[in-house]
Amino acid sequence: MKTKLILVCVLLGLCGKAFAQSRDIGLQVGLNVPMSDKSMIGSDMTLGVSYGQFYYNGLGFRTGFQYAASTADINDVFGVPVAFAYRTHSRSAQERFETGVVGARDAVVYRHPYGSGSVMDFLGGFLVNLFSDMEFFAGMTPGYIAGASETPGRTSWGASRQYWEDTWVEKKHAFSLTLDAGMTLNYSIWRFDLKFTPAFHYNLTGNYLYHIDSGENGPDVLRSTTIPLRWFFTLNGGLAFRF
Repeated sequence: MKTKLILVCVLLGLCGKAFAQSRDIGLQVGLNVPMSDKSMIGSDMTLGVSYGQFYYNGLGFRTGFQYAASTADINDVFGVPVAFAYRTHSRSAQERFETGVVGARDAVVYRHPYGSGSVMDFLGGFLVNLFSDMEFFAGMTPGYIAGASETPGRTSWGASRQYWEDTWVEKKHAFSLTLDAGMTLNYSIWRFDLKFTPAFHYNLTGNYLYHIDSGENGPDVLRSTTIPLRWFFTLNGGLAFRF
């Protein structure tokens, strides 16, 4: 029985290798931005390792590991993203150059119809359209938040300091789960890919609660507001080796 199981696993591995079009592994770094206009929380840096495997029909998957020293003012956040992905066909050098020229022209003509376009507009339009292929992905990221809830920090206004406000973030759970969706532009140089990845994330487990307490002329709290931080936007760049 054990021998048959081993043979099945080996055959599945060989089949996966035979039908796989390409694999890549690389490093990425970027920014994670909470999407709430009512909070004073800034963006945080993220680091990660990504592995992808794609087949001849363009379908594939991605996984990896990511770490953020701080997310929504709470320290040490770990995650293991898992996603289904689709990669478009790789374009030839001529196709890339032609779309780059068209993109550069459009950036100048449509953004500056009266001839005031700059060299930066031309270069920006050219480089954005010079990608080799695109990836679209959707999945989830189970993770763990090791840090503790933030301590309230008071901010005062006015010479008489009559108005005060406390803001802090509460960690509701240690274990987290986000739903993810985004895209990647790949710029290939030999076997290396320069990657540019914008993505949106929805915190399904509601880990982050942003609190606002405020008052006037004394220590008593007159207004108390709690805002769940659910939506996040990430913008990552990275370098991967394709094999």
